[in-house]
Amino acid sequence: MHVGAARTALFNWLLARNGGGRFILRSDDLGVATDRAAGEHAVARDLRWLGLDWDEGPDAGGKYGPYRRSERGAIYHDAIERLCANGAAHLREGAVVLRAAPGTTVVSDLLHGDVSFDHGALGDVVLRSADGAPADVLCTAVDDAAMRIDLVVQDGRHLDGAARQTRVARAFGVAPPRFAHLGALLEPVGATRPEDRATAGIDDLRRAGYLPAALIEHLALLGWSPPDGRETFTLDELVALFSLERAGVSAMHFDAARLRAFNARALRALSREDYHALIVERMQRARLLEDPVPDAAHRWIETFLDAYGAEVHTLGEALDEIAALRAEATAIPALELERLRNRQVLFYLDAVSQYVDSQPELRGLPLAHDLPAIASEFGIARDDAFGALRMALTGTRDGPPLTLLFPLLGHDRIMLRIGAVSSHILHGRGLEPIKYGPGGVPFETIQPQVPQATGDRRDGS
Repeated sequence: MHVGAARTALFNWLLARNGGGRFILRSDDLGVATDRAAGEHAVARDLRWLGLDWDEGPDAGGKYGPYRRSERGAIYHDAIERLCANGAAHLREGAVVLRAAPGTTVVSDLLHGDVSFDHGALGDVVLRSADGAPADVLCTAVDDAAMRIDLVVQDGRHLDGAARQTRVARAFGVAPPRFAHLGALLEPVGATRPEDRATAGIDDLRRAGYLPAALIEHLALLGWSPPDGRETFTLDELVALFSLERAGVSAMHFDAARLRAFNARALRALSREDYHALIVERMQRARLLEDPVPDAAHRWIETFLDAYGAEVHTLGEALDEIAALRAEATAIPALELERLRNRQVLFYLDAVSQYVDSQPELRGLPLAHDLPAIASEFGIARDDAFGALRMALTGTRDGPPLTLLFPLLGHDRIMLRIGAVSSHILHGRGLEPIKYGPGGVPFETIQPQVPQATGDRRDGS
């Protein structure tokens, strides 16, 4: 199930629950039997993950079943025979086609009003193809009538399809269902990742680490607005608030950035225990954590949540950060590595490595005091010292406090990463720095401060 279909399902489900109706799951299973079963299973799985249940369907039963298209072949065959017998359809080049008739078909739409379609513009309505397969338009119209469907909400791009279904229903002499066509859901501009597109599968989003609560909030706001302007709500609150009167018909773009923001908010709203459990599940699935989980690993995850829990947008991002923390080395941008190409800086980093090696426990170290004290021995300013160490350990200028980063990396990784930086510099070009950066701008490494002579100190001491 992709994002657009999930939005359609959500709106139908909300209307059924709000109005005391019944939400029907039909399986339009086509193709190879094994593929049909897998597709039906996947759709049911995705709906359940989103929290959307159904009252009638393949696994729920109901008095209007069967609910699989593959099991309703005789019903479609009889329907086509009736249309041919009463002259509404005829055989043409092996296919069964609804007889062309001049005029228009009006679709009664709760959002667009009455929309007229000229029969000439709609073209032929094929009921059964030459190979004997009943057409989708026929199956849908027959099933809607047989199952007493009275309202269908769907994407605005299916409006002309609704006109064809209406023609077929009237050929049977039955009233078509009411329709409500939402604004079309368009692809976001510049999307590159599969999970950022309107065609993203719900399973893709789940695997990327999105939570169902965030996705429900985002889908609800794609073509509908709550009366109080809020952006966060539970499914029960949505049911109480939802009405078609506040649904729109304008096309809109799927907003991946907004979904990411919603998901970050949903992660922060989790209880600590639930957030911890989700991280454990992700790590075990990625084979980064054994089962049962050792106590030390639980403590590590708690530290990770302190460091990154409020920063990541998805569980996938969290797993990326975890994998980066567990790697023996890290990539440092070329110019950032050049800033470290200084003897005093390397001495400082080596001294930090020795300091780490001497500590029996890396949690709770007084780094705000100890790291500047070590740096002062080599004339390195406090900010430069913290920046150089963070770059050597993570390859970035930003990140969690070093008091959290140290226990997350552990003794061995800290020493390995510092050693890798020193080795790369000394066994590469050595300590000779570059003179100019991009665009010919003069470039300098981190510059040690020259200790002031005692007699020159301004305070006279």
